[in-house]
Amino acid sequence: MPKENPVIAFLNKMADLILLNLIFLLCCIPVVTIGPAITALYAVSLRSVRYGDGYVIQTFFRSFKQNFKQSFVAGMIGLLFVCLLFIDLFFWRNVGPAFMSVFMTCVGYLVFIVFLWLFPVIAKLENPLRVQIKNAAAMAVAHFFPYTLFVSVIVLAAGYMAYTSIITDVLLLLMGFALLAYVCSFFFYKVFAKYIDEEPVGEDDPLYGSRE
Repeated sequence: MPKENPVIAFLNKMADLILLNLIFLLCCIPVVTIGPAITALYAVSLRSVRYGDGYVIQTFFRSFKQNFKQSFVAGMIGLLFVCLLFIDLFFWRNVGPAFMSVFMTCVGYLVFIVFLWLFPVIAKLENPLRVQIKNAAAMAVAHFFPYTLFVSVIVLAAGYMAYTSIITDVLLLLMGFALLAYVCSFFFYKVFAKYIDEEPVGEDDPLYGSRE
């Protein structure tokens, strides 16, 4: 197979990221489908890291459908935790001792890193949700240095930039969410490779990822 021109490869990657980002945002519009949309986003990104680019739409919607129920519940749990955390932080910041705000921030970070891993875990592994959460928590803690730390810093930095910069908001709407998932997937896959034996994808695979 001839080597792909670097410029063409770059343009193909940008096109895939823009397409993936658009599909992701459209599937997030109902809000309650954020969980399945994030899982599908990582399904495409992890596949791209492992096998190369291609079949964005097919891979996304296959994962969206297959993992909908589990991802939906995980997404609702995540949204509930976010709401409770903001309520607690608001309460303790205004009426409670300062250390409680610090404590709740630490609790929030622990929940945050578990959910950082949860959706990629759902995209990659097939287990009951309680096992998926257990695995996500175990990976988040066992691989905190450097993988969880790096991913959390990247995501939090992106969130801060989005909060303070209109330019970042525009980039996120264009391709930022897909790019963020793609970058984080390199870290996630380093860990998954320790636990999952994967055979090289065959060219007869309907979702074969390489471009010719």
